[in-house]
Amino acid sequence: MTDINASDGNENARRYKVRAYNQSLAQRIAKRAHLTEQGVAVAFTFNNLSTMIIIGTLEDITRFIPSVGGLLDLILGLVTFYFHRIVLVTDQNVYIYRDWPLHIPGKLLASYSRHPEVVRLGSSRQSTWSKFIRRGQLTFEDGFIVYHGFIWIRRAQYIEQEANILPGSNKL
Repeated sequence: MTDINASDGNENARRYKVRAYNQSLAQRIAKRAHLTEQGVAVAFTFNNLSTMIIIGTLEDITRFIPSVGGLLDLILGLVTFYFHRIVLVTDQNVYIYRDWPLHIPGKLLASYSRHPEVVRLGSSRQSTWSKFIRRGQLTFEDGFIVYHGFIWIRRAQYIEQEANILPGSNKL
């Protein structure tokens, strides 16, 4: 892992190797969205900060409940799908979709070409608490914001890294 900024278009600038599971999930989401592009990374986010804090925390807690946690997580996902967003980075573009149950892409909300500074992770807020809560905040160049859960944010880091690299630099 290096501290080199990933936004210069150089493949050696990657700080994180996108896990094979995330890559294959991105491929499945790209197929479900009927794209001909190759999926590179995907993150499941929320439409605003308050729903991320409430629903995201509940979803994270259900993972630790023995035997019924998976079922509770599924039920919670089915009930709260309206607040979920899918952020998909392909070999050419970045897409934000409304999420349907079982991670099926719905309405396309925004799309961007991959280039440096297309998305920024985190917040420039001053307080330590606000920076911690908003560390999963993905802010796109036109001001569109989605929020990834603040505890396990590796997928959001993948999105920032891969979206800010020029197309054609997708060899992971």
